Amino acid sequence: MISKDYKQNKEQVLAIYDSFKKVCEKSEKKVSENIESFAQKIKNDVFKLMVLGEAKSGKSTFINAYLGKEVVPMDVRQCTSAIIEIKSGKEFKLKAKTAVGGESSISGYEKISNFLKTHATISDKYRTIPITTINNEILIKHKGRIPEHTIDSFIKEVTKDNIYNIDINEYNRLIKEYINENKNSWEKIITEIEIIYPLPKEMDGITLIDSPGVGAGGNVGIIAEKFIEKADAIIFVKYLKGQALESTTFMNFFRNNITNIERSCLFLVLNGKSDLQGSEYNSLMEQAIQMYGNDLKPEKIIGVDSKVQLFLNKCRELGTEESIDDFFEKLDETNEDFPPASNCWLKSMRTGGLSVFEKKMEEISNFNRIHTALEKFAHFSKYLQLRNFLTNLENEYKRYFGLYSSILNEAKKNVNDPEILEDRIKTKKKEIQDAYIKINEGIDDISKKFLDNINGEGIIVNEAEKMKNTYEKKLENFKNLPENKINNTTFNSMKIITFDAIDEAKKFRREIANKVIEECNQKLIQYTNDSSMIPADVYSPNFTEADFDTIDDEALKKSSGYNDIQSGITFKKTEKIPFHHLKEHVRLVANSISDRLNDEIIPAMIKNVVIYVQKCIEVYKEQLTLHKNELENEYQKLLDDQKNNNSIIANINDLERKIEIIKKESNSVSELKTELKNYVEEQ
Repeated sequence: MISKDYKQNKEQVLAIYDSFKKVCEKSEKKVSENIESFAQKIKNDVFKLMVLGEAKSGKSTFINAYLGKEVVPMDVRQCTSAIIEIKSGKEFKLKAKTAVGGESSISGYEKISNFLKTHATISDKYRTIPITTINNEILIKHKGRIPEHTIDSFIKEVTKDNIYNIDINEYNRLIKEYINENKNSWEKIITEIEIIYPLPKEMDGITLIDSPGVGAGGNVGIIAEKFIEKADAIIFVKYLKGQALESTTFMNFFRNNITNIERSCLFLVLNGKSDLQGSEYNSLMEQAIQMYGNDLKPEKIIGVDSKVQLFLNKCRELGTEESIDDFFEKLDETNEDFPPASNCWLKSMRTGGLSVFEKKMEEISNFNRIHTALEKFAHFSKYLQLRNFLTNLENEYKRYFGLYSSILNEAKKNVNDPEILEDRIKTKKKEIQDAYIKINEGIDDISKKFLDNINGEGIIVNEAEKMKNTYEKKLENFKNLPENKINNTTFNSMKIITFDAIDEAKKFRREIANKVIEECNQKLIQYTNDSSMIPADVYSPNFTEADFDTIDDEALKKSSGYNDIQSGITFKKTEKIPFHHLKEHVRLVANSISDRLNDEIIPAMIKNVVIYVQKCIEVYKEQLTLHKNELENEYQKLLDDQKNNNSIIANINDLERKIEIIKKESNSVSELKTELKNYVEEQ
């Protein structure tokens, strides 16, 4: 049963971490750096929500409704090719970046509004042509130096983007005119805008990213692609009324422009719910689920009304029934009435007042469904992260419980006989040393099993070969495509299957590392599997997400050439390829990748995985040594006190107190971890 949102759970996890720090402080133990780094990562974590949409989808209205504030003034909302990042802050500030990296910072509503009107909006003259695509693919890509044949090829490609169905000759003329007008000032094109705004408290820790309109081919532009890669959730907005429900734009975006990982966090929002009469809305939603249900879970296809939510936000801001009454009367006087909201207000005043109005408006807007769906699906990885962190804290408590219990057991049994206690401590210290040597030998055997490739038996090399064969078969399809089958989505499709293969390689690398760590842990249990011995928990290394981040960075630095492969440099180079060469380029790139697979790409990938696993083993041994030294030091303290009976008794009392605290705090960790399991399992 889900009863709290992600923010509440995150706060609770961090409160448990604060308790853990206090326990460590009282026990004179230092919190390990990897635990500190992981906690900091969770504290600094920001949820990135990216919103895209077709032209005329009501995307900007949706964004303002979702934010709870009209952040960008209504008359300047249609920006050119700029990505807009919106974050919560104390005052209204804007930072803009141009195509060549120049930055401007502005504060204050009026100045920001004027800046957007001057630098970041599409003039009425050019609102019917695909400005975003022209800016990204022609002006910025070619830095203003555009051959005539490139413009001609481009115009043919963007015929499908004539969504306003204006005369084709006029459409083409406007494109050429816009290019000529702006080619000498291309470097002034605004590409990224960051807005800080005093948003409602619910938006703390959330960054909303407003992307320019998606082209008919599903393309979003180079800058938007970079933001999509880092998004925790992607919302695609489409208008319900007056457009075909079946959207080639959405399907092209879904199938040809995002990776499998990105698809898993995609939501389709169908806007304009209140514009539909009677059962028309339910009928269209059923059609949408039939149409897109194979690609998206039904809960991720959501019908909303952004304008209704905007009115609800405004009424909540006004606060009193009298103020809201005046608001609707003024709208009526100025012929700006919005019947779905005003009718709802009049009915609610007759049946229960403001609370009834809010409830009815929430039902019409359906925005609660978005919050529920995001909480359930988009926060999945965040909840896994919280649970993993709690597992790390749980492991630390287990280690300290085992350590203190082992020492307490020896101290209590021999409290009245210092000589026997001394012998037992020496025996335990030898046990620690022997176990440490055996475990290290076992780790070396495991390392050889995974990393060596004698007679082609190395696990990593064999798995890499299987992955290569799978990818090569997919690539072969592109190499053999006839000319008439290559279109504007082909290159993106090849790019996506390649990035999916790279994601699979990363996943494989982590899986191998986890297998190695698990086998090392099993060796630990094997060598300490005797009730009279110190338990394995006391020695066990405690890998956190922060450890894996560091290992990833180091492996990347030491794997020459792999960073280019992982970042898709082959495809990034194509940013400079003119439109009229793209068909030829599809085959050239496919052949190039195929030729380099055996001699360059796969060896670089294997090297990266090997270094990654080697580093994991290195970190494992480092943590093992730290825990072994800590254990020896605790026994040495007991040995130093063994001739003083009072000191030993004080030690026993102290150990018992520590164990009780650990039990209590460990239970709190386990309870919350069990609770968070519900959030992960309800996916």
